[in-house]
Amino acid sequence: MYIITEYFYPFLDGGGPLRSIDGLISCFDSHFETKLITSSKSYKGESLPLNYKSDTFSKNISTELSISYISKTKKGLIFLLSTIHRNDTVYVNGLFMPLLNFIPIIISKKLIISPRGMLQQKLLEQKKWQKHIYLSVLKTIFFFKKIKFHATTQQEAVEIQKQFGKNTDITIISNVPVKPFISINSKDKEVQKLRLVYLGLIVENKGLLNLIKTLKQLNLTISLDIYGPVKDQKYVVSCFKEIENDLSNAIINYKGAINPSESQNILQNYDAFVLLTKGENFGHSIYESLSVGTPVIISNNTPWKFSNEPNPPGWLVNIEGEKEENCSELTDILTKLYYMNNEEYTQSSIAAHQYAIDFYNSHDFKKQYTDLFNSFNN
Repeated sequence: MYIITEYFYPFLDGGGPLRSIDGLISCFDSHFETKLITSSKSYKGESLPLNYKSDTFSKNISTELSISYISKTKKGLIFLLSTIHRNDTVYVNGLFMPLLNFIPIIISKKLIISPRGMLQQKLLEQKKWQKHIYLSVLKTIFFFKKIKFHATTQQEAVEIQKQFGKNTDITIISNVPVKPFISINSKDKEVQKLRLVYLGLIVENKGLLNLIKTLKQLNLTISLDIYGPVKDQKYVVSCFKEIENDLSNAIINYKGAINPSESQNILQNYDAFVLLTKGENFGHSIYESLSVGTPVIISNNTPWKFSNEPNPPGWLVNIEGEKEENCSELTDILTKLYYMNNEEYTQSSIAAHQYAIDFYNSHDFKKQYTDLFNSFNN
């Protein structure tokens, strides 16, 4: 079986799909002979380190997975054509990546397509005509093939049906998250002090600039540490300018990109995680924050929902319109957390951890994915 994904290690600017592939790989038994095909360039166009080779398969030392990094050359094209065969099962992780997926999609008759949230209406409106043409070509190809789709949520299944028809063969299986911590440390939350963390791609869709503006307007001694690779250079310049012009009591620092394996250890050191995303298919960083007992403040545009209990695992913010920084819901939540004492906060921290445990234990990921991969043999 082959997994096709746009970006993979050693590049760290692939966002959530990196975590999704990590989880997917963890579900494989030894009888699955699996190879991964990905790009030889990062999102920003960076080349592979010198000790990596392109257009050939080599074993990854840490995962024992055979990986090929495909170049945008004649050699890369020939390698793909000679690698993928008609009876190979191919799992395509993503959608809009013509360099990697067109040849496998055309050749293989055992295709599993996982859009990974790329069919959300708000994302389809970006580069609208290019995506419309691309989807039209895919629909023509799929008309002559039996395609299986993998959706990670019921909402994504609806989005797939909207594009490819109500009779589309869809299997709904959640992303495989990391294991939640067995136990969590006490954070000793102080009144009139709040330590926030943002962990994600630095891109407009994630709402970082609006968060920064809101913190400045609040003018409270709230700190925000920002982790993540820069995916939109123009947008990050706007964020940095806003930080540099800060005359408020907010303390905002950019900490750079991290290896996803470090996420949980970093997230456990903060009082709350914030992500005001305009659209999220899963949100690995959201789950990882919950998994270490750090409550989350997230937009209503994710699959994660919380009850209105007094000390919940997280808070939802309704993000609509162009001026989300003026959102009173976000201001109220941040103010409440700022003045929250340790006893109340600890209840939310415990609730966050339990929420992650319940989610993890409610899925038999290995069986679900094994059944999906074996479905062509039934």
